[in-house]
Amino acid sequence: MSKTYDTRDFFTYLGYPSGDRPYWCKDLRSLSVYCRGDRANLEALLAPTPFELADDRFVVQIADFGNATPGSFYDSGVVIPVRYGDHRGVNYFFEYEDQPWSIAFGREVWGYPKQYADIALTDTADALSGAVHRSGKLIFGISMTPGDGHDNAAWADMSLYPHLQVHALPEADGPGFRIFEIVSRDTSKDFVLKHRSFGPAAVELTDALSVNGVGLKVVEVLGGEFSVGDYACTVENGISTVIDDLLGDPSRAGASERP
Repeated sequence: MSKTYDTRDFFTYLGYPSGDRPYWCKDLRSLSVYCRGDRANLEALLAPTPFELADDRFVVQIADFGNATPGSFYDSGVVIPVRYGDHRGVNYFFEYEDQPWSIAFGREVWGYPKQYADIALTDTADALSGAVHRSGKLIFGISMTPGDGHDNAAWADMSLYPHLQVHALPEADGPGFRIFEIVSRDTSKDFVLKHRSFGPAAVELTDALSVNGVGLKVVEVLGGEFSVGDYACTVENGISTVIDDLLGDPSRAGASERP
């Protein structure tokens, strides 16, 4: 090489931004169905992770990032409340998106377990519904009927932030990991809510939502929530923080906070 290579140039080749780049999405549409699960089932699902279950409720979501400044994409998944030592938040346990660049961006930079799927979200004044498919097979579907007299009392005490994720890079020539960090990320402080409605909801889960032979179970559907608002991933709040490094790098944060 005739000059010193700047490794940051490689992001241009990869086709997605670095983890410290802010972005926005005006009029983000999100449909969330809140469920009560079986505690033993949720604990079995979380067993391969470093997280502990913090609540037997979970959320099944679909969001339309059609106005995102890096590019349009859909996001969807299952969010489970978890604890890691003294840290409490939620973990995107299953997650699906419909653009290769956004999958790579979220997974490689922040540790979200994103996979590819075809995603749709339809909203009218009378009904809202969404579905996630891959190769023509349903992964999950959700729906809600908005109406007066419904509220979020059954889940108002739940916080969907911060996101606690495993940011891991496997060894290229061995059985373990080169990087294994626990990261925390909270974009909620910059979100501006424009509209929100509630109503009775339904959810259909398939065996695609399973790990090591354990499938996600619903005991009770608590209700649905549809929101529209302006999303922001700012430098102040949208950039992740490393709260622990399980491989023991002393330069990383949180070594004394391990559970």
